[in-house]
Amino acid sequence: MNIPLQILGRSIRLIVAEPLRTLTVIAPGALLYGIAGGLLFLSFAQGAGPEGSDTIENVPLLILAIAVLVLGWMSFAILWHRHALLEGAARTQVMRPGSAVYGLYFRCALMIGLIMVVLALGGGMAVGIVSLILVTALGPALGQLASVGVFMIFLTGLSWVLLRISLILPAAAMGQPMTYSDSWQATQRIARDVFWTAVLLAILNTVMEQLAIGLATALPGYALIFDVTQLVISALLYVSVLSTLYGHLVQGRALS
Repeated sequence: MNIPLQILGRSIRLIVAEPLRTLTVIAPGALLYGIAGGLLFLSFAQGAGPEGSDTIENVPLLILAIAVLVLGWMSFAILWHRHALLEGAARTQVMRPGSAVYGLYFRCALMIGLIMVVLALGGGMAVGIVSLILVTALGPALGQLASVGVFMIFLTGLSWVLLRISLILPAAAMGQPMTYSDSWQATQRIARDVFWTAVLLAILNTVMEQLAIGLATALPGYALIFDVTQLVISALLYVSVLSTLYGHLVQGRALS
């Protein structure tokens, strides 16, 4: 577990070592997230649907909100990858990636998303079949417990695959195209460590999610703030892990 802990430790240090720098780097993406949230709110008619539910009132505004949301997410990720991986004179360009970088990153992320959807659908069907068999063979109580275990293993495996093919994202952020096979091959020598990194990420995200739920229960007026903060930290941690893996496996940087 030494290498997974080092990967996670370095990823966290990238975030907390220079707090003001971290806030500066993620600020453009966070601002775009806020704008997208406002546009989403305005695109819905509040309480106009059946039983007081919200309904879509302005489709063009909704489409604009989604576009701004995607741009915010890409800015968030691209700027962090560049902050973590560029050095020297190149650092001066961290906050000014060109449109070509955004285009390449979007294409890579879209393809990864499609791959994960296919794997999730296929794997989800298999997990469903296995769960039915377990419930039949072990009974409702033990079967359900075993099914939850199978589902958690499946999610961890999915996260492992995602980490192994996603080195193309930090590469794209720096304008250096990488193929999926290159990413898979680059992570091959520490494939087991990447798996345990996925496990640690899952545990950490679960702890943060439960903490956010607990705080929201105690202070319901601030529930949205807690939820957004948890999502931002989780996203930043994942992007930082990808940057750490790329820096170690492709750029040859030490983890310590």
